[in-house]
Amino acid sequence: MQLRAEQLANQLEKKLLPAWLIAGDEPLQQGEACDLVRRHARAQGFDERERFDADIGIDWNAVHHEAQNLSLFGGRRILEIRLGEKRPDKTGSGILCELLAEVPDDTLLLISCSRLDRKKDLNSKWVKALDAAGAMVQVWPMGPDQLPGWIQQRLKQHGLSASGEAAALLAERAEGNLLACAQEVEKLALLHPGQNLELADIQNAVGDSSRFSPFDLTEALTRGQAQRALRILDTLHEEGVEPPVLLWALARETRAMAAMAAGRDPGIRMPPARLNALQQHARRLGPESLQKALARAATVDQAIKGQSPEDPWRALASVVLRLAGSPLPAALERPPSYA
Repeated sequence: MQLRAEQLANQLEKKLLPAWLIAGDEPLQQGEACDLVRRHARAQGFDERERFDADIGIDWNAVHHEAQNLSLFGGRRILEIRLGEKRPDKTGSGILCELLAEVPDDTLLLISCSRLDRKKDLNSKWVKALDAAGAMVQVWPMGPDQLPGWIQQRLKQHGLSASGEAAALLAERAEGNLLACAQEVEKLALLHPGQNLELADIQNAVGDSSRFSPFDLTEALTRGQAQRALRILDTLHEEGVEPPVLLWALARETRAMAAMAAGRDPGIRMPPARLNALQQHARRLGPESLQKALARAATVDQAIKGQSPEDPWRALASVVLRLAGSPLPAALERPPSYA
């Protein structure tokens, strides 16, 4: 059985199945889905819990042994397996298939893992066995258009409400970080219990919860998101990231795109999806624009070293805009000369 995350609660009210797989890359939603299964299991007498974690290595024979043993105190137990990004090897897959063929009455199997690959994971024997024995819940990342609604629902759970503008501002400040959103909602519930929140309440109470890395900056550029890229650059500046670090990241990907645009090997290794996105963006920008970006990056290096009177952050911003496909007019992009 395959369920959406929003269907999980209703299914648990109807029937607690013997096996559950909670998959996804959004940690807050995945964690809350697992918590919901555990709460319903405890309510039905599954008071013990045995956990196996792929981060420290899973002994699949120990999993098999634990599943075959009766509960230490004669009660019911949750057998929890946290796979994360990893997947069962041949031995592990076989043991899971054997266990899922007939889950003991005193055991509930709860498996969590990263997002399932449609071709590789969904066709694996252990996933098919779990689908037949229990339920699979895939937690999908939340899009920007969905976040304000999620925030409104979260506020309601805490006895709050908010205007559309207030919810939109909270969504913008959190930059898609659901954990940050949830924490801010809890804080707002303490500051404004039972109230209807307006825009000013969010502005006064909620800081910018975004936490970025140079990778976030380069990813925004390959999507052509100029405004978001500038916001990330500004946040990194405020957090004390040094200009040479950002210049290195920008120059590295610019050189790779310039090579792609010229039909050469980019000379860097990265996930296929990321490489494909970079190649598409290189085609959109074209060789001439990429060469101009590399030339502008050289002036940034001069500004960082004090060999130019230009402010390094202003210079970085002009490179960011060019790589996002929205370059400044030539007169504004041109660095000033020494007097």
